[in-house]
Order: sequence, then structure tokens, then C-alpha cells
Amino acid sequence: MRRSLGDKRRKLGEQEDGNDQIAEIVRIYGKFKEGPHSKIFDNEDFGYNRVTVERPLRLRYQMTVDDKARFLDACPQLLDDIQEIDKTLGRKPLLDWNETWRSFQKLLRQRSSRWKATEAKLFRNVFTSTDPSAERVAAGGKNKGFEPDTSQRDFENIPLKRDVDEYFATEVKPHVPDAWMERDKDKVGYEINFNRHFYVYTPPRLLAEIDADLKRAEDEILRLLQEVTT
Repeated sequence: MRRSLGDKRRKLGEQEDGNDQIAEIVRIYGKFKEGPHSKIFDNEDFGYNRVTVERPLRLRYQMTVDDKARFLDACPQLLDDIQEIDKTLGRKPLLDWNETWRSFQKLLRQRSSRWKATEAKLFRNVFTSTDPSAERVAAGGKNKGFEPDTSQRDFENIPLKRDVDEYFATEVKPHVPDAWMERDKDKVGYEINFNRHFYVYTPPRLLAEIDADLKRAEDEILRLLQEVTT
């Protein structure tokens, strides 16, 4: 098309040479035979399972002066608890949030302190950061396994004709051993990739031909320069 319409850049119909592309496509389709411009596939050949791949959240706990002030700006009523947590857990980075959380809860029980869920959530958000060297964070409640790190969430498009578990074991696990699939989030999609099915390899030109073209271009440039300077 002389002018694109969004993503549409090709137009089917009668061409200047009189060839009707739509009629040609219908004719090829009616023959139902494979050829240079037609191939026969199953519907599943174009389909894929879009699988969500998760990796575990790894948190490092560390209380700093700035973070402590930031937390107390939001929750000044928890000053005494925070002072005790600071004293008990210390200022060094702790790489096992599971153990840190248990120590945090034990300390609050000893002090008979009852924090709101929002306060506990803020405490974790303020005083923790992701660290690949930290331990995996266990999922709470009735869930088993680990909390996912949403920043590392990925998706794999697995062909419908390929076993999902086998694909995951051979294509994903060797690269990210701690990953797992959330199969309840699976989605089925379809895509027709014309380049994949109809691409025809065109060998590159011979190096001698390219050199000859470059030599002719250089000679033409020199000739033009001579005309300008004389």
C-alpha cells in the first residue's frame, strides 16, 4: 500500500498487471495441494499454550537509619516496638526472611503487641529488598512452596503439540533451576507465522561481485570529484 493503515501494509485485489490476487488465492485453496505458495497444516500447528513461569522471591532484611525514620513517619505509634526490633535483630543484613519474620513475630508476642496487617506489610516493604543470594521466601497461609518474584515473572509459548512438562524440563529448568509453572494461569493462543513456514533462503552474493560493485562506485565518486575540482 502507498500508505499504511495502522498495522495493515498489504492489500489484496486486482493488480496493475491484471492479476487478481484474491481469485488466485481461492484457486490455490480449492486445489488443496501443497506447493510453493500453499502448505497444509493441522489447526494445532499454529496453537500454543502460554504458560506463566515464576521464580521465587528472595529477600534481604536490613534496618538502616533512613528506613527506620521512613517507617516511623508512617507509624509513629510503633516506636517502642521498632526500637526493640532494632536492638534484637541488629543492623547487619539478614538473608533469610523466613527466619527473620519468625523472630519478628516472636518478639511482638513477647511484648504483647498486635500490629495491623497493613503495618506488618509496610514493615516488610520498607526494610527488605530483593537479593539473589538470599533464601527463598516461603509462601504463607495454606499455600505450599514459595512466594513468586513478580519482577522475574516470565511467559513461555509452548506449541500445542509439545508436552508442556517435557518442554519445561528441557528448555527452562536448565537455565533457571528454581523456576516453576503456574498452570492455573495457562492461556491458549494461535499465531500464523508466515516467515517460519514460507521463508525461502536466498544465498548472499559472491564476494567478487560485491567487490566489483564497490570498485565501480569508488571510480564514479572519483570521477565526480575530479569534475568539481577542475
